[in-house]
Amino acid sequence: MHPELAALMELQAIDVKMDQCRAAISKIPASVDKEKQYLASFESSVAKLEGEVEAARKKLREAEGEIQSFDQKLRDTRGKQTLVKTNEEYRALGAEIEGYQNRISALEDVVLEIMDSMPTHEEKLAGARGELETARGKVQGEVKKYENHQADFERELGQLLDKSKALAGGVSEEWMKRYESLRRARKGLAVCAVVNRTCQGCRMAETIKRFLEIRDSEDRIYTCSNCKRILFYQEGETAELSLPAVDPE
Repeated sequence: MHPELAALMELQAIDVKMDQCRAAISKIPASVDKEKQYLASFESSVAKLEGEVEAARKKLREAEGEIQSFDQKLRDTRGKQTLVKTNEEYRALGAEIEGYQNRISALEDVVLEIMDSMPTHEEKLAGARGELETARGKVQGEVKKYENHQADFERELGQLLDKSKALAGGVSEEWMKRYESLRRARKGLAVCAVVNRTCQGCRMAETIKRFLEIRDSEDRIYTCSNCKRILFYQEGETAELSLPAVDPE
């Protein structure tokens, strides 16, 4: 086998692994975002329940404050009853007192209703906070895994890149340019096998004469007559491609 062809075959295998590493790295941010969105749903539930509890507490404080205010007005009005001189003034103060009493009674009902509902609200909030903490621990663990995976892929990518550069040094500029051009044009697959006369990249058959030349050559590099990929001979009826993607038939 031509030494440059052997280098190109190995380079192809390394570049495929590098592509796989890059593809895996590119998917990690979306996976991390998905985990964060999952956590955000729990945070949103807690925030909603916290808002409901705080709104109930605020309403309770306001009702209690109004009760105190009306109670003070009630006492002040009752104190005025001893000072009035006419029945008409007395009746007016009586109506005012009744109004305050009615307002206080209605507000006390509101206070009781809120106090009755608060344990349920607080129980739901406590449960949601517990679920949030569980989800936060899970998400932190998953994100850490993704970060570790990314570090592993980046480490492997760096090692492969060093190997790729070393191999490229053993290939002529002409063949490296052709190789890179084919990689861009042919879905990353620039080097592939020819099996039983058939290019495993485009599935087109070579002539018997050219197939035998490819099979027996040790001093020349051949390319596919159809797709122009760099070919190497491989025995058997089928070949496992470096990439699953091949040209459509």
